[in-house]
Amino acid sequence: MTKYSLRLLVFALVWIGAAASANAQQTPPSPGVAAPPTARIVSSEQQDFATYPLIVDRIAQRGGINGNISATRTVEGALTRITYELADNADIEQAAAGYAQRLGRAGFDIVYDCEADGCGPTFLRASPGYRIDAERFGGRGAKQQYMAAHKADSGGDIYVGIQIAASGPGVVVQVDTLRVKPREIGAIAVNAAQMANDLDTQGRVALYGIFFNTDSTQVKPESRPTLSEIAKLMAERPDLRLLVVGHTDSRGSFDYNIDLSQRRAGAVVNALVTRYGVDTDRLKPWGVGYAVPRASNKSDVGMAENRRVELVVW
Repeated sequence: MTKYSLRLLVFALVWIGAAASANAQQTPPSPGVAAPPTARIVSSEQQDFATYPLIVDRIAQRGGINGNISATRTVEGALTRITYELADNADIEQAAAGYAQRLGRAGFDIVYDCEADGCGPTFLRASPGYRIDAERFGGRGAKQQYMAAHKADSGGDIYVGIQIAASGPGVVVQVDTLRVKPREIGAIAVNAAQMANDLDTQGRVALYGIFFNTDSTQVKPESRPTLSEIAKLMAERPDLRLLVVGHTDSRGSFDYNIDLSQRRAGAVVNALVTRYGVDTDRLKPWGVGYAVPRASNKSDVGMAENRRVELVVW
């Protein structure tokens, strides 16, 4: 081999290595569970923050995902979405069984799974694959399978939604993975002095340190720092009376959100009365659903800002 040929060979190897490195950088990180070796990635995306409706129950209402919000669990965090095409001879049932096995080996628990009509009569239009790629996931419901899984992790819990569907001669799979970013309670808690200042200057204060599970009215333990500051405020100002107002984002029907926000406001009042000894006559719960937004509900960030509890001078 001449020196010139050797230089060409070295240049080619370096170029191939650089190309491979670039391709590796473009490939998204593991979506929580590996795809079959023969799978081909057809699309992928990543979002640093997303609000994601993970389907955890049968879809039986019209209106797509918004009409079936009670059958979902809202998850917020970093999203990775990858769509695969499997081999032409792939079988949906075998593919689903393979994903379930890999989820189990990776430490996930299946929180919901379904197939065909068992997913519900209106599952298709609410399904994650159809919402992103209706052409590939728009087949008959009998050719669809779905599973949702959860894994506890010290770096933030991981949720996975997998939809498998027949598409032409083959099978297509969408894997959505969200890693929940742990909440920094101290960064969003408001102390009694700040509450008092906002009430004096604006007549209200918005709180983001009171937490509920999806579709639940049970006040989570993470809410205690904020609740204790409200109780401190009430003790320091014995003549103060407050409306406790629940707010939601715009997902789901108007009546549903009015009811949910009212019950959540009532749960906050109940916690303040029973756990912190606040006089019940000084608090009045009220729910307004998504009637008084602070931001546009067209973005994930806006919806997160709209989900809150406010104290209003009464």
